[in-house]
Amino acid sequence: MDFEGLANLGWRVALIAIIALLVIYVVFAFLRIRRLKREKVIISVPDPLAVKSAVAAYAAVQEPESLNSPTFHNSPEPLAAPSEAAFPWNEPPPGYPGQHKIEALEREIVQLRKEVGGLRAEVLILREEQRRELSQSQVTQNASPLYSDAMQMALQGHDAATISQHCGISRAEAELVVALVRNRDI
Repeated sequence: MDFEGLANLGWRVALIAIIALLVIYVVFAFLRIRRLKREKVIISVPDPLAVKSAVAAYAAVQEPESLNSPTFHNSPEPLAAPSEAAFPWNEPPPGYPGQHKIEALEREIVQLRKEVGGLRAEVLILREEQRRELSQSQVTQNASPLYSDAMQMALQGHDAATISQHCGISRAEAELVVALVRNRDI
């Protein structure tokens, strides 16, 4: 065959060839569909007990309040035993063996976390109080034992005249102790 001869045929001949191919495909598909209709289709019928079990499970899911009603417990037809054809996807999922224990442990963990948070807050408060007491005790330890009572009174906020009368020291010494405490707080 000469390719130049095919090229000269034109687009009309190409369009006719495409239409002819489509007609042949439609006829072929029609014959296949006709042959399939002649064959008998075997339909599998599910087990009636399995159907009743699936219907009962569906009804239980749709109406959970009917579980407590007397008509549900007095049903005349027993449910079928589970089998492959019992529609296992309609059955409720089985419970986990330790589900109740897991839930109890989770509640206990939540409670323990709350208690730990409270204990942390208490420790912070006690740590701050301890720092304050430690700073006050360092002030009194740096003073000589003779002036320790004067330092304590100055920390409590007494004035120099009261400190000098109470401790038996001169007023200048009491003013010095008060100034020392005042400078330590800054």
